[in-house]
Amino acid sequence: MIVKGNAMPSAPRFRRRRLAIGLIAAIAVLASALIWPATAGAQPATLADITTRDQLIYNQEALLNVYRCRFNIDTQIVPSGCVDSQPAEPATERDPFAGTPNANEVYARDSLIASQESLLNAYRCRFNIDTQIVPGGCVDSQPAEPATAPVEIYASATIAAGTRHSCAIRTDNTIECWGWNSYGQTDAPPGQYTAIAAGHRHSCAIKVDNTIECWGWNGFGLSDPPPGEYNAIAAGSSHSCAIKVDKTIECWGWNGYGQTDRPMGQFIAISTGPSNSCAIRIDNTIACWGRNDSGSTDAPPGQYTAIAAGRSQSCAIRADNTMECWGWFGRAQSLAPKGKFSAVTIGDSHSCAIRADNTIAKIVCWGNNDNGQADPPLGRYTAIAAGTDHSCAIRADNTIVCWGQESLIGPPQGQFTTISADREHSCAIRADGAITCWGNNSDNKADPPQGQFTDVSASRNHSCAIRADGAITCWGNNSDNRADPPQGQFTDVSAGDWHSCAIRADGAITCWGSGDSGQTDAPPGQYTAIAAGYDHSCAIKTDKTIACWGNNAYGQTDAPPGQYTAIAAGTLYSCAIRADGAIACWGLNAFGKVDAPPGLFIAIAMGSDHSCALRIDNTITCWGWHTDGQIDAPPGLFVAIAAGTWHSCAIRADGAIACWGLESPTDPPAGQFIHKPANASEPADPT
Repeated sequence: MIVKGNAMPSAPRFRRRRLAIGLIAAIAVLASALIWPATAGAQPATLADITTRDQLIYNQEALLNVYRCRFNIDTQIVPSGCVDSQPAEPATERDPFAGTPNANEVYARDSLIASQESLLNAYRCRFNIDTQIVPGGCVDSQPAEPATAPVEIYASATIAAGTRHSCAIRTDNTIECWGWNSYGQTDAPPGQYTAIAAGHRHSCAIKVDNTIECWGWNGFGLSDPPPGEYNAIAAGSSHSCAIKVDKTIECWGWNGYGQTDRPMGQFIAISTGPSNSCAIRIDNTIACWGRNDSGSTDAPPGQYTAIAAGRSQSCAIRADNTMECWGWFGRAQSLAPKGKFSAVTIGDSHSCAIRADNTIAKIVCWGNNDNGQADPPLGRYTAIAAGTDHSCAIRADNTIVCWGQESLIGPPQGQFTTISADREHSCAIRADGAITCWGNNSDNKADPPQGQFTDVSASRNHSCAIRADGAITCWGNNSDNRADPPQGQFTDVSAGDWHSCAIRADGAITCWGSGDSGQTDAPPGQYTAIAAGYDHSCAIKTDKTIACWGNNAYGQTDAPPGQYTAIAAGTLYSCAIRADGAIACWGLNAFGKVDAPPGLFIAIAMGSDHSCALRIDNTITCWGWHTDGQIDAPPGLFVAIAAGTWHSCAIRADGAIACWGLESPTDPPAGQFIHKPANASEPADPT
C-alpha cells in the first residue's frame, strides 16, 4: 500500500533498521574519504573527488527517504512514494560525471552534502533515532549545532555580477554573460573555464589549464592579464587580482589607490571592491589593501574562510561560519545579519550571504534595496554574486535566478511568437497568444492586457497589439490619445514615439496620436506593411512602392522609387528592403545610420539611431549608433529582428531569443519562440 495522510502501517523493524544501518555505515566510509577540501592547496580536483561525492549524495538521499517513509514526513518528495513504511523505489542515481573535474564541481557537491546532513540531523533529533551521530547531540528535539557548511577552496566563483552585467559558468564549463555590453564585457570567449569574475566594464575567467583570459574594456591593461597559472580570480572597477597556483597574488590595472600593490605571502581566497582588495592568507588571517573608504580595508584579527570586499564595507566568514563585517564608518557589523553562513558577496551598497543552516530562506541580503536587490527569492543555492543594483545566484539544480534592477533580472520564461523592442522595454507574444513585456515599466508600458494577440509593437512610452479578433488595444502613456486606437479589424500595427498607425482589413491605413508634423495624415490607398517612426510614417503599397508622410526636415519621407518588401522607420530616417533584397535608407545620416551594408536581406528593424537586418543566410548585421553595444549582434542563425533605442533583440532559428545593447531591456525570456515577421509585406523564409 502507498502511505498517505497520517497512516503509519507496520513493517518488519529488523529489515528497516538493517537498511538504515547499512546506509549510515556507507555514509561514514564515504565521508571519511572526503579529504580534498582540507588538503587541496594547489592540487587539482580529480574524477575520484567527484564520484566519491556523488555516491555519498546518493546514499544520503536514500537514507533521507528511509526516514521520510518510516516517520511519514515529507513523503511527497520520495520517488513513487512509500510502501509498507519503506521507499517504493531506490533513490535517484546521479548521471555519471562527464565534465572537467574542478574546485567548483567539488564545492557544489559539498554544499549539497552539507544540506543533506543538516536535514538528516533534523530528522534524527525530531524522531529520536541515531542521535548518537548528531554533532553536539540534540536539544529539545533539534540539533544542538547547525551543520557546518563547506567553504569553497580558492573561492573560484561559478557566477559573477559586475556593475551592470553578469557572467556564469555552465555545467559544461563554458561561459554565458548577459547585461550591459557597451565594451564587449559580455562577449565571453569560447573554451572551458573553472572560475569567473565580472568588473565594471570587463570580465576575466580562469581556463581549465589555469591560465587567465579577460575581455571587455582594456583601459589600464585590464584585458591583458599577466601570464602564469592561477586558481582564483577577482575583478574590481579598474583592476583585477588573482591567486597563482603557488598561492601568491598578482594584480593588474589602475593603481591610483594602491589597489594593485598586492601583499607578499601565500593566500587561499581573494575578493576585490571597486578600488580595493582583500585576501585570506594560508593561516586564515585577512590582508586588505587599496582605497580605504569608510574603513573597508581595516580588516579585523582572527581566522576566516571566505572574504568579500566592497566599496564602503567588507565582510568575511569565520571558521565557525559566523560573519564579521567592517567599514561603513564602524556600522557595518551592526547591520550584518546574525547566524552562520557559507558564502558572502558585496555589491555597490548592498550585501548578500548564503546561510549555512537548513532554513528555507537560504539567502539573506541587507543594505540598499531601492531596486529590490536585497529581496532574494526563497530556495536553496550553491553560489551567489552581487552587482551594483542586482544580485544573482545559482540554485541547487544549477539554474540561475537574479533579482534587483528589473533590467538585469529578465522577464518570465515561456514560448513566444512575436517580438518588438523600443526605448527601454520589449514585448513578445507567447505561443498561446498572450503578451509578455519586460524592461522599463514607466507609464505601465510593460503591463500588457490579457487575451490572445497576433501582433505587438512596443514604442517609447506606449505599446499596441492586435487581438485574435483583429481589434487593436494599446497601453502605457496616453498623451495625445496615442493609446486610444480606433475601432475595427486590422492586420498590421506600428507604434511610433508619439503616434501609431495600423492597416485595416481592407488595406487602408488609420493613424492616431500626435499629428503635429502630419505623421497621422496617412494617404489613401491599400497597403501591406506599415512603420511609424519618431514623427513620420512609411508604408508599402499593394504595388510594393513606398509612401511616407509627416516630418520631412531631413528627407526621411523622400522614399526612393522602386519596389520593396519590408519597411522600417526610425528617428529622422527610414530604411526598406528592395525587391532584389538590397537595403535602401534615406533621411538624416547621423552616426552612419543610413549607410546600409551591402548584401541581400529578408527583414529589417530600426531603433532611434541604429538599424539591424536579417541577411538571406539568416545572420544579422547592424549599423549606426554604437555607444551601448546595440549593433554588436551575436553570431548564429535568426528568423526575426527587433530594435529599440539602445538595444536590439532577435529570435534564433531554434526559437530562442537573444538581446544585446544597453542593460535595461536585454534579458530575454528563456525558451523557444515561433517567428512572425514584422513590418514585412512578404513573410521571411525561416529556412
